[in-house]
Amino acid sequence: MGSLAAEAGQAMLVAGAGVVVIGLAAAGYRTRGVWRKARGLRRTVGALSYDVRADLELLASRRDEAAVLLAPWRRAWKVARHPLVLAAFRWYMRRRRGLRPPPQDQLHE
Repeated sequence: MGSLAAEAGQAMLVAGAGVVVIGLAAAGYRTRGVWRKARGLRRTVGALSYDVRADLELLASRRDEAAVLLAPWRRAWKVARHPLVLAAFRWYMRRRRGLRPPPQDQLHE
């Protein structure tokens, strides 16, 4: 009886090992597909990050170009906001209002 139990145990051990090997093979087959997709995704992300870096460099160069082109206008705006310039402009507008001819209905009175 001991020998029959030993043989049955060994047979179950071999069957269990076979099930484990079949399971690993099935998992390996699926894992290979997952790894292939992950590798493709990694390539895509790398290419897109290269595009993003190129676009960021282009954006930075255009920002620098815009800053250079706007520098004279910023200087002019700074001068235009000076209190003496504003006072002179207001004085000129008051003076222009005083030089206008009166409306036509006031001339005949």
